[in-house]
Amino acid sequence: MDQYIELRQQIGQDLDTLKKTESPKSIFELADDYLLADAALKREVVEDIIKEEADKRNIGIH
Repeated sequence: MDQYIELRQQIGQDLDTLKKTESPKSIFELADDYLLADAALKREVVEDIIKEEADKRNIGIH
């Protein structure tokens, strides 16, 4: 079971919003937003989730 279900859902929603409103940010910018909100998160985990959710949605991130 994914221990980051809530984070994954939030990232997915944020990516959907970004896709509709602006050009994609870099993965580092996106990850920074989440890491600032929760210092307990690990950058690698957040970046992996962002990549997976972006791939599911065919969203280009750099």
